[in-house]
Amino acid sequence: MNLLSLNPKVLNHATLKPTAATVESRRYWKRNGDKSCSSCTPKTKDFDDIKHTTLSERGALREAMRCLKCADAPCQKSCPTQLDIKAFITSIANQNYYGSAKAIFSDNPLGLTCGMVCPTSDLCVGGCNLYASEEGPINIGGLQQFATETFKKMGVKQIHDPSLDLASLPTSYKSKIALVGCGPASISCATFLARLGYSDVTVFEKQEYVGGLR
Repeated sequence: MNLLSLNPKVLNHATLKPTAATVESRRYWKRNGDKSCSSCTPKTKDFDDIKHTTLSERGALREAMRCLKCADAPCQKSCPTQLDIKAFITSIANQNYYGSAKAIFSDNPLGLTCGMVCPTSDLCVGGCNLYASEEGPINIGGLQQFATETFKKMGVKQIHDPSLDLASLPTSYKSKIALVGCGPASISCATFLARLGYSDVTVFEKQEYVGGLR
């Protein structure tokens, strides 16, 4: 009790708060904002949600070195695409940029796009164990964008898995497959089908652009 009296900021009793007051305050939290379409503004030609990374190679290496490589990584559990975040950050720290991009694209063919528009502050970055540290959480979105953009500059051509014997595949792998709408789901589906060895995949899109809703 004497120690508590020395620091008036520390309360020596519990604070009661009605549930109604807690629910009301949640409306002002960033991750609990109104997500209904009634409050949405038109997004035509609006690219404000794109996060252009400022990480240079030196900055990316420094950021990757800060990662704790947590055994039970909360960042990976918070990722909707279940990326192996520890693996691609470790590859960046080892200057293995090809391996880092491979770890990303193996699980998420749209890794570059997600690195630019994914709300990481509410997902993987929000769960980082370094969130309360002085330097803050790991810039996972920036590292992901750095790895994928570096891989893009490499100009590596896409090939089938060398271990995949296309000649020995059943005839069903040559059947025609149609995907309606060239959005993220169809692009990802077509990518995984091609990796499996399917050779006749067509994506139909009625709009003049691809990639889904604008």
